[in-house]
Amino acid sequence: MASADVSRVPADQKAVLASLNALFNACLPLANNPARKREMDDNSKRLGALFWRLNEGQVSAHVVARLQQLCAALDAGNYPAATQIQARRGKVELTTSDWDECGTWLTALKRLIKVRQMAG
Repeated sequence: MASADVSRVPADQKAVLASLNALFNACLPLANNPARKREMDDNSKRLGALFWRLNEGQVSAHVVARLQQLCAALDAGNYPAATQIQARRGKVELTTSDWDECGTWLTALKRLIKVRQMAG
């Protein structure tokens, strides 16, 4: 994540970067065993891939809009809402309709939200 070039991320998407960085940094101190540390390393790589795609303009407008909604919920501390933001009619939309685009980083995002929610 830290090494991902974000110099060309559009201004309206910079809040997504800030929110996801804050989420990651809040979860990092909770990685207090080797398995959790490996998971955090994996999360960093996966989110780095998302940051790179945002920088390259390779994230669809639909997915960017969902990410912006999700990050607004994260910033408000509403983790249950963040988990459900991508849901529509009982289906997890990013998982079902946009998996090809989101699959690389969505796993990390779900893990981090879960850890943050459990930490309180």
